[in-house]
Amino acid sequence: MVIASSFIFFNFIIAEVTESYYTVKKDIKALIYKERAGLLAEAEDMMRQTVRDSNKLYFPKYLIKRSIE
Repeated sequence: MVIASSFIFFNFIIAEVTESYYTVKKDIKALIYKERAGLLAEAEDMMRQTVRDSNKLYFPKYLIKRSIE
């Protein structure tokens, strides 16, 4: 009985881990882009305002966001 219960429990654990892995794998690109955007924003916030104002090509007043459907 103990062996059968252990087998069922381990099978359940493996199924849950596999499902979590596929969920993360599905959303990994979005998570990577979100982290990169956060790091870029943090780096730009560390720059002085005069540097941002002097180079309008790299620091525009607006951003264009595109989404893929």
